[in-house]
Amino acid sequence: MQMDYNHIESFLNKFKKLISGKEKTNKIITETITKHISFTIDPKMIKTKGDTILIQGSPMLRSEVLMHTQDILLDLKQALPNHEFKSIR
Repeated sequence: MQMDYNHIESFLNKFKKLISGKEKTNKIITETITKHISFTIDPKMIKTKGDTILIQGSPMLRSEVLMHTQDILLDLKQALPNHEFKSIR
């Protein structure tokens, strides 16, 4: 008797798509922020929670990002129209 595992594969593919979509979003956020500041940041430093982008880094990095918040949010609105980010912390 041979078991059919297609349902398990399709279930796991849903998670794969979610993860790759989140990685793509983080990459776009990282590239957009890096364009506006004098630091290069790693996508691992970026987390999103609802409509907020959280940045892990030095106080100097976060201060520079906060100075450019409005420009970054405008660029992200164009780059990621399906996401409505309202703040960066």
